[in-house]
Amino acid sequence: MGALQKNMKVLLIDPPHQLFQGLRMWAPSFGLLQLGAYLEREGVDVQIIDATTLINPWKDLMNAVSTSKAEVIGITCSATCLSPEAIQTIHLCRRLSPNSIIVAGGSHFSLMAETILREVKELDYIIMGEGENAFSQFLLELSGGGQGKGVKSIAYREDGKVILNERQPLLVNLDSLPLPAYHLIDIESQAYYWHGMGKRAFGLSTSRGCGDRCAYCSETRFWEGVWRGRSGEKIMEEISFLNRRYGKTLFVFNENTFNWSRKRIEDFLDQLRKSGIKIHFWFQSRIRDILRDEDLIPEMRRLGLYEVMLGIESIRPDVLNRYEKQQSREMAQKAIDLLRKNKIMVMANIMFGDWNDSEETIKEVFQFVKAQSDFLVLTLTTPLPGTKYFEEAERLGRIREKDFGKYDFMHPIMDTKFLSAEEVYHLQQIYLKKYYTQPKILLGAFLDPNPFKRMAYRLILRYVWENATKRPWKQPNLDEQFGVMSSESGVLKLKKEGRKQ
Repeated sequence: MGALQKNMKVLLIDPPHQLFQGLRMWAPSFGLLQLGAYLEREGVDVQIIDATTLINPWKDLMNAVSTSKAEVIGITCSATCLSPEAIQTIHLCRRLSPNSIIVAGGSHFSLMAETILREVKELDYIIMGEGENAFSQFLLELSGGGQGKGVKSIAYREDGKVILNERQPLLVNLDSLPLPAYHLIDIESQAYYWHGMGKRAFGLSTSRGCGDRCAYCSETRFWEGVWRGRSGEKIMEEISFLNRRYGKTLFVFNENTFNWSRKRIEDFLDQLRKSGIKIHFWFQSRIRDILRDEDLIPEMRRLGLYEVMLGIESIRPDVLNRYEKQQSREMAQKAIDLLRKNKIMVMANIMFGDWNDSEETIKEVFQFVKAQSDFLVLTLTTPLPGTKYFEEAERLGRIREKDFGKYDFMHPIMDTKFLSAEEVYHLQQIYLKKYYTQPKILLGAFLDPNPFKRMAYRLILRYVWENATKRPWKQPNLDEQFGVMSSESGVLKLKKEGRKQ
């Protein structure tokens, strides 16, 4: 590492974002935490700003950018719905720190690199895909007097054209990465209190990607259809650190599929058992991985697993085929039965709004999960840019909503063969109300013997009450700048040019 790079100052920003009213929480950018730790190990002076945790997010961010004197500013955008704020942050950084090199990364910027570079002139570079090697090599070229344009995974403009360099090879061994740079954020921020569970809870990301090819999933494209995970030993090293340093005892594995690898699950359970640390945890899983690991489920339960989010999505064969999900209604039923047998809460994840969905099929899916799930995540099918699903929907003219800020799986985006986008949204709201006003949930908030169910149902009860009384929760640090910045931003919307990746 050159001496100049060691003296280079880098500012990494996760822009201010508005929290979902139901969850009222935020998770730090695992990508920035890992990148920050990697760059620190290489001798780079790194600062991370998670602006959503700031008292006055936009105002405090502007002050920080103005005084940072950073040579390079990196801005992340991990999801399409977060892109308006990320693009506004790029505008802000260019205005307040005109001499800085501005670099963007994350899944949305990676998959929309050509369009964004063409439209957002204040942005200098995009790092496509995995960032550690690419960003480090980019800084090394800059410190040697170069422009960084020869680095793999870099996208930039030159002579009026957008250049997309070939991708870096993916890291083979995630265990080679350092512990995420938790010291660079305020881990005690109120915004990080997972699902109202207080200071004991925290999210982890221990793997990257997924080997499936679900048509609607941008993560598949971003991570090139490859799953990689850290070993059980490394997972326990991080859990032990968070437990010892910050008192965390409840962990949410915030990744596509924590249990993709049976060998890794066995390794993790062995390490957890040996550690003697008492924790609780939950994770998201494919249906077939739960079925594969039937013999491990009791031990998972004994060691602290209390809930699994199952990616059910639909039970209709035609819809599952369009989603390219390798599963069936029968498989979903077996997985639900297995978890309930072991007294593990089932969080059912379903989607309304595929082209083949009708009012009858939507009702069928809802009835399937209503009676046998403990928690429901009911989202609207959303064609994310860069996915096969998006390309088809756009080609056939099905997309009705063009504002990327609404691509959060809770706003209606497209029609179905039988229903308008607005009708799909209306049905979603009806069925959410039906589900969360069930007596088992309203009474369970106080009477259910399972403390985790009581905790979850009380959150739901609070949300139902606030909506019934028309007194919705307001984000405490939602400063006036949110509205001001949004109105100025020139939100990136779909256009006819440059959308094919």
